[in-house]
Amino acid sequence: MAEKKVEEAPAEVQDEAASPKKKGKLLIIILALVLASGGGGAWWFLKRGKHAEPKTGSTEKKEESEKPPIFARLDTFTVNLQKTDAEDHYLQIEIQLKVAEDTVNESLKLRNPEIRNALLLLMSSKTQADLVTIEGKQKLATEIAGQINKIIRATDPKKNGVLGVYFTSFVIQ
Repeated sequence: MAEKKVEEAPAEVQDEAASPKKKGKLLIIILALVLASGGGGAWWFLKRGKHAEPKTGSTEKKEESEKPPIFARLDTFTVNLQKTDAEDHYLQIEIQLKVAEDTVNESLKLRNPEIRNALLLLMSSKTQADLVTIEGKQKLATEIAGQINKIIRATDPKKNGVLGVYFTSFVIQ
């Protein structure tokens, strides 16, 4: 029996000596797998990021929407409003126009007398009750844009016309 115990002792010593080697190899294999999967995942995400957004009209739309707006200021208008009661009412208004491009701004300058005449006639046809509400002001803005686009002969207002009318001052007295 003494011999058997002696034989078992060297086997345990061998297992303990082999155990750190096995643990080291296992650790290296696990680290290699983690690094490989991490590298593969990084490659997949980077590769997908390049092809995620197709290069079609969407990039063109972003570029168009990112260009700064162009505004044109009209001189102040003061007009008599239509009478509905015994009192006279006046409208004093300042307008800024958002235009599609610089050439529209040039057209506005060239046709300024025609535009002022049309807008004076349009605004003087309104009553105080027409312009007191927000809806009335929005309707007036739409009518102003339509009149101006007609005068400057804007075939497509989104490309060569007035995009918006903004009141920077609006006083009814």
